[in-house]
Amino acid sequence: MQRRSAARNFKDQQMTAYFVIELDVEDGPSLAEYEREVTEHVVAAGGRFLVRGNDYRPIEGDWHPKRLIIIEFPDIEAVERYYHSEPNQTLKRKRLAGTAGKPAKAIAIQGIAQSTTTDGPAGAEGPREFGVDANGAVVWG
Repeated sequence: MQRRSAARNFKDQQMTAYFVIELDVEDGPSLAEYEREVTEHVVAAGGRFLVRGNDYRPIEGDWHPKRLIIIEFPDIEAVERYYHSEPNQTLKRKRLAGTAGKPAKAIAIQGIAQSTTTDGPAGAEGPREFGVDANGAVVWG
């Protein structure tokens, strides 16, 4: 029972969410046109670009994305609303032209509650454990 209540407390908090997208770029100019147009729709949906490019350094494993995008949204529902919105679905055709028809790899993931990382000097309090998920991993918030 303790696990369920911990998970419920975690889900009840509104937390920033991140839309993480990996693209396999084949046609840079087509993708650039898409990115110019999609920016206004992302911002209108409450999104804020945090990462958009391919200037990275591999740290561990064999992951070499051609392009990585991370967009911050107010919550996970905002990510889903944006993704399924008419403007995004319409622009998706342009994105697919820039990736030679290869679909994006994309996930939405919840961030850690802001209040748990900003209390005290330089976030000294840090995130708290809320319980465990279905796989037995700790849920932080």
